[in-house]
Amino acid sequence: MIFLIISQINKIIWFQYSSTGCLTCHKTPILKMNDSTYILGSLHYNNRLRIMLMGIKVKTGITVEWYKAWTSNPNNLNLDVSTLAKINDTLIAVGGGHGGCGKNQSCSFFGLFNLKTQNFVWAKYLSSKGIVNSIVYDGNNLVLAVQGYDANSEGAIIKTDLNGNVIWAKQTSFGCYWNDNYTIIPEANGYVVMGIGWWCVNWQPVIYTISLDGSTTTLIKGISNNYRAYNLIKDGDGNYVLIGFYEPDGGAYLSKISPSGSVIYSKRYTANSGFRFYNITLDLDGNYLVSGVTKIGSTDYPIAAKINKNDGSIIWARRWPGAPANQAHNQAKGIIPIKPGKILVSGYLGTSVDNHNGFIVILDSTDCMTSFSVNVNDFALSNWSPSISLSDYTGINNLTLTPYNFSISQTTSCSVVPISDNEYKSCNYIIYGSKGFIAVKSENELNLKIFSISGYKVKEVNIKEGRIKINPGVYIVQIGKDKVKIIVK
Repeated sequence: MIFLIISQINKIIWFQYSSTGCLTCHKTPILKMNDSTYILGSLHYNNRLRIMLMGIKVKTGITVEWYKAWTSNPNNLNLDVSTLAKINDTLIAVGGGHGGCGKNQSCSFFGLFNLKTQNFVWAKYLSSKGIVNSIVYDGNNLVLAVQGYDANSEGAIIKTDLNGNVIWAKQTSFGCYWNDNYTIIPEANGYVVMGIGWWCVNWQPVIYTISLDGSTTTLIKGISNNYRAYNLIKDGDGNYVLIGFYEPDGGAYLSKISPSGSVIYSKRYTANSGFRFYNITLDLDGNYLVSGVTKIGSTDYPIAAKINKNDGSIIWARRWPGAPANQAHNQAKGIIPIKPGKILVSGYLGTSVDNHNGFIVILDSTDCMTSFSVNVNDFALSNWSPSISLSDYTGINNLTLTPYNFSISQTTSCSVVPISDNEYKSCNYIIYGSKGFIAVKSENELNLKIFSISGYKVKEVNIKEGRIKINPGVYIVQIGKDKVKIIVK
């Protein structure tokens, strides 16, 4: 019984650096590996020096199992991680880049990473200004969706083998000034891509297919009227689910679209101000988990929500109130289910785009986060019918990555949560009363001061795990700054 409760302990961690840093300023990728390991990336540090991967192992809390950093040759690359894809239990594909590149500076890279050696097998960079936003493994090859970053630059779809050899590479255009590809999903007869045309008429998402050989495209759905889009998934019913926010007023939206392009429903979500969805995944029951942000006053708060797949209604919505008040630019970017009723959320806390500390939260739907109300309304998507053009894409070069050492510190924070009137858990321990004893289970040795209800100190013990024999009665147990009431029968 004690072990089962301990496995539900929640912990918040944020990573702190000796100088400017952040945990990916765009999407924060999370990849589930086996039952307990999650790979997250990336941190960036010291202006343009990129820290790229971290291994997180989840047991009775969160433990940083390993972390790595690399400098690059050429040394003017921006190597934030945007996307991860599992090849097998040893290999993952990694891709990314960073916005705001300077003149003659590349933003995009991708490579194959070995989890056992904790190093890259190979890596490539793209000479164009862009970001590798999404990588998928189709069972044989890697396929990349590339964002064109600067005005008049074009996005791309690139297919390579597992040695990084290019099978085909196509530049894509929707007829806009900016042509971005954000998400790619493998299908039996090709790949479904979600992209955005910028400044055709404001921001305009587009969902289309590209054939297995990269020669043809087919439009599924085009959306106009300033709807920013951040991610697309395919749900258990075979439909596509698009999330983002409406640019002028910050209302988030979710649209469920059939493979033929018909809209099943579109919902708009508002709460406080500046409400946005950045990422979406499927919960273990098939409903949708989303992460993002809501603004209260001048402070952004990371949020997570669960949405009913059938009608788009909110099942629950939580925000993290622990975001520091003096760090107004706080975002939740990554989200993934761990086990039924339990999810991992990641993102960053900071004062500006390039001044962040990353955070990771392991939580049940109600723990360590507070509820808030979300208004949900139907809305209609405006149609857009762009002509999608393809041309050959070049400029894929070999990249050398050299490991270097750095240090991080971790800070944990979580309140004591009552399981029942006589049972409590925190991030690091669980304690309860039973017949003739008080039971404790902890990650580390604890100092317990046990007081009678009248304030007399009955016992003081140091314990990590075990039972403390004690007469029947009502006691106040002090553990550090925490005080809980325990009844012994």
